[in-house]
Amino acid sequence: MDDMATSFVLRDVRQGDAAAISALVTGLSERWIAPDCTPDGASILLASMGVEATAERLRGDGYRYAVAELDGQLVGVAALRRPAHLYHLFVLGHGQRGGLARRLWDRVRVHAAPDEPTTVNASVWQRPLICGSDSSLPARNGSSAASIHADAVASGMTAEHASLL
Repeated sequence: MDDMATSFVLRDVRQGDAAAISALVTGLSERWIAPDCTPDGASILLASMGVEATAERLRGDGYRYAVAELDGQLVGVAALRRPAHLYHLFVLGHGQRGGLARRLWDRVRVHAAPDEPTTVNASVWQRPLICGSDSSLPARNGSSAASIHADAVASGMTAEHASLL
């Protein structure tokens, strides 16, 4: 791990983080996820990532968040929706390739129900990172690939891309 990776600060979320979390996840989703959705699906997805929707999740007890900062700026976020769904895992480009996403995941996964399979809605870009190139292989988090699902209807993903999942 390089020197930059060791300077990231991981911490639990604060209510005041809603705007920064929303900006991070919305910006990355506009670039990497929304283009693979129908226009209506992209609108629904991005609205769910807005400041007020994010603040609402932070106020409730159904989600556990962790954030990563570099020089006081948010560079990564992970969120677990209870009982065991990886709701968000986003890291800005300059925070990637150094284990930061793994560290964020490790920080929130301890709040998952131990008797529930971990689920995640993966974009087309994320699926190979989670399952590897063979979907029959176990996922990297220890869950079987069968426990990982893509909610194509809710995300508005096109049928062509949903078939790739």
